[in-house]
Amino acid sequence: MSALNGEKISIVHWFSDLETHQCGYCKNQTGSVSYGMWAERLNVEDYQNLIDRGWRRSGMYCYKPMMHLTCCPQYTIKCSVQDFKLSKSQKKVIKRFNKFVTNGTGQKDIGDASNVADDSTPHEPIMVREKPNVVFDYSKFVNSDIKMESIGDHSNPSCSSTVRIETSCARDDVEKTVVEKHSVGPDLCKAPCKKAKILRIERKQQKLRAKGITLEKAPPVNEAKTLEEFLNEIPATSKYKFKTKLVASADIENELDTIKMIEFQLYRKYQMAIHNDPPEKCTVASFTRFLISSPLERVRVRGNSSAVTFGSFHQQYWLDDELIAVAVLDILPRCVSSVYFFYDPDYRFLTLGTYGSLREVQFVQSLSKSVPALKFYYMGFYIHSCPKMRYKGKLNSSFLLCPETYQWFPIEKCTPKLEKEKYSRLNDDVDALDENLCTSRDIDSIKVWVSYSFTHFGNYKRKYGEEEVFENIGRLVGRKNASSLLFVSTKG
Repeated sequence: MSALNGEKISIVHWFSDLETHQCGYCKNQTGSVSYGMWAERLNVEDYQNLIDRGWRRSGMYCYKPMMHLTCCPQYTIKCSVQDFKLSKSQKKVIKRFNKFVTNGTGQKDIGDASNVADDSTPHEPIMVREKPNVVFDYSKFVNSDIKMESIGDHSNPSCSSTVRIETSCARDDVEKTVVEKHSVGPDLCKAPCKKAKILRIERKQQKLRAKGITLEKAPPVNEAKTLEEFLNEIPATSKYKFKTKLVASADIENELDTIKMIEFQLYRKYQMAIHNDPPEKCTVASFTRFLISSPLERVRVRGNSSAVTFGSFHQQYWLDDELIAVAVLDILPRCVSSVYFFYDPDYRFLTLGTYGSLREVQFVQSLSKSVPALKFYYMGFYIHSCPKMRYKGKLNSSFLLCPETYQWFPIEKCTPKLEKEKYSRLNDDVDALDENLCTSRDIDSIKVWVSYSFTHFGNYKRKYGEEEVFENIGRLVGRKNASSLLFVSTKG
């Protein structure tokens, strides 16, 4: 008999209707088209797999644009931080910021803030739907092991014996091995094996040292400064003290009301000045739903040099005692995903949007030293037809996700296709398929919570039907997530 561990499973409420609403980019009243689900809880591996299929979260709500239907197709974009190189314009942004922090100069050199190149992000719609009105007591669910019950026909579904979630592992074990839990292959927390050439050099050096000969390392010739070195070029005697602080989203929501209100006032100021939002739209409730509430579990893992905590965080930018910017980030097993970035419009002359993205690239670089698999910076969606989105493509070593095969391709190879058509397959191989596509057996194995009990869709459909709904779920979430998510049904 299959069983669920309520403390570990990801739990979602699926919206079966295709949602249409006003596009936040071209303002088409019904042009934006997507499917979505409301998440009670998501483990970080499941959400990583979702964003690798074009999903994105907004608070507790996760949505996937229907690329062939929506007016402004939104392509998931990521940057490989290990291959990232600074451009001249990006170096200027960092130097301008450092100069201002060091001696307070820089604003006068640029002139009035209205003359500064527009560095704000486009006004992305707040994609939040309310939790469905379904009786589901999550607090009772998480601390229990739930056995599967059959519905209607008591014969076993064809694949029920193939799905089982082990419940014997202690939570501490999960915290130690979460990165490895859903993967097959090398240990993600270990550095890759050294190449034979490097090993030969090391053996030669050992033989020379045994003979008392020391090889002095030649000084590097015109070695370029790293992103970290550029960012840290602020002397201890600077006029202002600048620091970043990482705070878990749950701590802001549950404990630190003062910090929450400071962040809210900054968010409200940003939305009204940069995006012209009316005051009545910028409420504490909407701020909380959009940027603080998160379904992601917080899990601490051991890395090579230090521990890393996965989950949702706010990276705060402090200038002396003043909060000037906040980056809302999800730290996941293979990436850091940018949720939103807002800043004080009074400091717009520092092009904080660009500066923040560079800070986030360096943040991922630092995390990858402990967890080598965590080497990508996800910037959300890229819309080629939206001029304000072009800044995302300026981070070199960036890739776009093919909406049909869910494989990644260099952005410079994708943009010529997007110049011709808003929607493009991106993958030139016409024979390439979605390797994470569900079979009918996978769909029958989808876990469903209905009438206070857990079953598989193979059992569920005998009484409730909904074959088209669950076939659509399997197509959109993919095989990996179809086997790991628990869908709460409105039936029963």
